[in-house]
Amino acid sequence: MTVFIDASFLIALFNKDDEFHQRAEETAEKLETDLVRFITSDIVVAETVNVIFRLKGPVLAEKFLGIFKKSKIEEFFVPPEIFTKAYARLFSQKSKRGLNFFDCLHLETAEFLSIKTILTFDEKLGKASVKNN
Repeated sequence: MTVFIDASFLIALFNKDDEFHQRAEETAEKLETDLVRFITSDIVVAETVNVIFRLKGPVLAEKFLGIFKKSKIEEFFVPPEIFTKAYARLFSQKSKRGLNFFDCLHLETAEFLSIKTILTFDEKLGKASVKNN
């Protein structure tokens, strides 16, 4: 099984003050097997570093990045064509209350990688679907 990891999950896992921290730890422990392949994007890593930097400061943000780089999570670098699809998904919504651009970008990335499961605590992203061909 391959799982795409969203920033909300990484933030909750790393930030003990996050309301979803305990659930993130429990989920990570359940999935810690050789049968699960974890992938995230460079965009998710940047989002996570930025949020941790804003919440906890530069020392913890840098610590997160170091831990991430040593982890078994694969980092996928998002090419321009995924950005184009993400903008199309964003602008096709009927309401500005739908998915934000980054949610669209993560969904398009997961779709591009043929990943059907996204680890997230973002309610909107969790309810959205990946349209694999």
